[in-house]
Amino acid sequence: MKKYIKYLLFIIIFLFISGCGYDVYKMPKDAYIYLNDNNLDVYGNYYVNDLIKDTNTKIVSNEKINTDKIGKNSYILNYKYDNKLYKLIVNYNVIDNVKPIFIGASSELEILVNSEEDICNKITYGDNYDNKPICYINGYYDINSIGVYDNLEYVIKDNSGNENVKKFKLKVVNELSKTVSNKPKYLYIDDIISKYKNNNTSIGIDVSKWQGNVDFKKVKDAGIEFVIMRIGSQRDINGNIEIDSRFKEYFKAVKEAKLKFSVYVYNTSTSVNDGENLAKWVVNMLDGEKLDYPIAYDWENWNNFNKYNISLHTLSESYLAFERTLKDNGYDSMLYSSKYYLENVWMNYENSNIWLAHYTDKTDYKGKYMLWQMTSLAKIDGITENTVDIDILYK
Repeated sequence: MKKYIKYLLFIIIFLFISGCGYDVYKMPKDAYIYLNDNNLDVYGNYYVNDLIKDTNTKIVSNEKINTDKIGKNSYILNYKYDNKLYKLIVNYNVIDNVKPIFIGASSELEILVNSEEDICNKITYGDNYDNKPICYINGYYDINSIGVYDNLEYVIKDNSGNENVKKFKLKVVNELSKTVSNKPKYLYIDDIISKYKNNNTSIGIDVSKWQGNVDFKKVKDAGIEFVIMRIGSQRDINGNIEIDSRFKEYFKAVKEAKLKFSVYVYNTSTSVNDGENLAKWVVNMLDGEKLDYPIAYDWENWNNFNKYNISLHTLSESYLAFERTLKDNGYDSMLYSSKYYLENVWMNYENSNIWLAHYTDKTDYKGKYMLWQMTSLAKIDGITENTVDIDILYK
């Protein structure tokens, strides 16, 4: 029996050496794979076929190439030739050609004389890849001398050498100018319904504890068809998520008034893990409750963006993690943001539901959106302690 096993093993080894086995990394004779230049943009949508200029082999899978890391990368390409499977190590270089962006940078800046503040801390900026691009000021100014300094430049630069510049004027003063508040222009619900309600729209509101006591039956009688309630908020970086102090009260009253509803959560997420945990918190709070509309992710702490030390890509990935986790738990989601940040800051949201904030009579936002928050200064019967946001839902 032992001799039979040894003989069988010998035959297997012989067959492997004589042709049944082969070096999968050695390209067979007459086969060829010509590659492209393969300098790929970071976070770009590239697939295996984009790496190849020409070949007479059969590429096994046209899967997506990972471009999340700048620098030299490699991919093991699987291909077939003469019905045999081979592998080829393909090298490619991931580069970043995208400039950092100014999120908030005034063209006129005022600062107190003899202050020790860093001017770069007076603006906000971010980069698609770097967690914290560098910032410096071009031009002469003297913080210790009162005066106006023209032709200065904010300069922001990432680690790949991409640079963005914005001109500004600096005023060094004894006393900061007082902000003049314009008289608010209130909108009234009857006028809003008359202008925006049709067969393809629904008119709703979004509320938080700031609305105070709300009579949702009166709200419904006024013409409101749905309510989006703040379920919770997270104010500090890596802070706890706290339930809105009015949420349970509002939730019960909205259901009693037979209004359609959903929820939103204000947050300061800074990672994929944060986005996932935020979604899990919301799911836990809802405890299986069905909603009429997607759950909204509200991230808008832009004035403090530089304190987060995250890239714009990381910010967007946090939302996408929130979106995926909700979907895994049977809920849809939507990204809430204003027109400016949707157009200039958020990334990779093309397939997401959007709740657009743009306070105007007619928005000129070109992207797709399902919900439009068109004012924060609406007056409506049933809400007397404060104004309320009005939202137009497109069916």
